[in-house]
Amino acid sequence: LEEFINYFEQDYPLPQDEAFGIHLEAAHTPFSAQDSYVMRVGIQGYDIAADARPDATLIFVIDVSGSMDMENRLEAVKQALNMLVNQLRPTDRIGIVVYGSQGRVVLEPTELGQASQVRDAINSLYPEGSTNAEEGLRLAYDLATAYYDPNRLNRLILCSDGVANVGATGPDAILATVRQQANEGITLTTVGFGMGNYNDVLMEQLANGGNGQYFYVD
Repeated sequence: LEEFINYFEQDYPLPQDEAFGIHLEAAHTPFSAQDSYVMRVGIQGYDIAADARPDATLIFVIDVSGSMDMENRLEAVKQALNMLVNQLRPTDRIGIVVYGSQGRVVLEPTELGQASQVRDAINSLYPEGSTNAEEGLRLAYDLATAYYDPNRLNRLILCSDGVANVGATGPDAILATVRQQANEGITLTTVGFGMGNYNDVLMEQLANGGNGQYFYVD
């Protein structure tokens, strides 16, 4: 059902005078008896102009394990981050934590006024080792806590194929930390890359637990 609904463009018009608009559509369902209907309820929030949002501190947690050694995985992550540098404000900050067999900090949160330093860090990423997602997230949360500012957007963004095979690989151990941090104001968005052994279940669970959003780059 989820894939069936997401097939359609969710291009609802932006509300003009309200916080959100509600859109209803109903039709006979093609999958069951003649007298059955399916109804779609669409909620569209208002748009916030880019210059109206607070400054952001975005800490990227990037999977650089061997499974990411593909053009449509780690290389696509690097391409996306370089595009993002062009779209953020000079006062926004980017930090980078990577994890293979172990986690390590590649870039402390740095303002985009120093864009060349940020790009150098992005372009230095290379695949290495197994997949210790737990350690990578823990390091990133430590970094986010150290740089936390209640007047800024504080967010972790996990870029991965969702495979974890070292450390606490079960979702429950990782999710407990993610939920606790979301309650303290550090949300988690996940962005999935790759096909084949890609684990969309874990990536979606982490975003739900982190009070964030889940995206997939195909």
